[in-house]
Amino acid sequence: MGSMAEWIVALGMYLIFMLAVVVAYYVVYALAHMKALNTLGYDKAWLAWIPFVNYYAYAEETSDNQETVNLFGTLSVPVVVYKFWWVGMIIIYFIPGVGAFLATVLRVVFLGTCYQKMYAKLECTSEQEQQAIGYISGFIPLVAVVKFLSGKYK
Repeated sequence: MGSMAEWIVALGMYLIFMLAVVVAYYVVYALAHMKALNTLGYDKAWLAWIPFVNYYAYAEETSDNQETVNLFGTLSVPVVVYKFWWVGMIIIYFIPGVGAFLATVLRVVFLGTCYQKMYAKLECTSEQEQQAIGYISGFIPLVAVVKFLSGKYK
C-alpha cells in the first residue's frame, strides 16, 4: 500500500480527470445543441450553454407558437407547462425517496418530446417516426449529442 500522501495525490488526480471529463461533455453537449438550434433557425441558440434554461430553448423552438403541445401524440398540455417543465423537475427532485425517479420520468417525457420534435424538423420526417429515439434521447441525452453532431442538416 502507499502512504496517505500518495492516496491523496491519487485521489486529487482522479478528481481532476473526472472534472475534465465533465467539462468536456458539457462543452460538446452545448455545441451540439447550439448547432441544432441554429439549424432550426432559433434566434437564441446561445441558450444551449445555460443549464436548465437550455430546456426552455428546446421547448420554445419546438412549440411552434401553439397554445398547447401534444405529448405522446395525444396528451395535450399548455405551452407554458411545456416550456417550464424543468422548474417542476428541479422541485420534484427534492421529494424524499421518489424525487429522483419522478424527476427522471419528467425529463424523459418532456425532454424526449422536445427531441422528438427537433429530430422530426431536422430530418424532415414525422414526429411519429422520431418518437422512440426522442424518448430514448430524453433518458440518455448523449444520443441527441451524437445525432446533432453527426447530422447533415441544411
